[in-house]
Amino acid sequence: MHDMRWLCVAVVVLVVASVTIAAAPATRPAAPRIAVGVEAPDFELPRLTIETSQDGKGAGKVSDEKVRLSSFRGQQPVFIVLSSYT
Repeated sequence: MHDMRWLCVAVVVLVVASVTIAAAPATRPAAPRIAVGVEAPDFELPRLTIETSQDGKGAGKVSDEKVRLSSFRGQQPVFIVLSSYT
């Protein structure tokens, strides 16, 4: 009976600890502030091309060619769609 009490206490402590840890806010460094006029960090992505298949439908294909954000500097603004806009 005495061993059963210790087991129950251990289970209660583990449950309380896991709930407390899960409820605690994640600590992460603050995101840097974005200000008007500050250049975006440079990055590189594979170029996406649209190819037409034999049935006439267009399909995107990732090519081996890479494109850097900095290659567009001084041109018209770049608009990147990261999700569906329909």
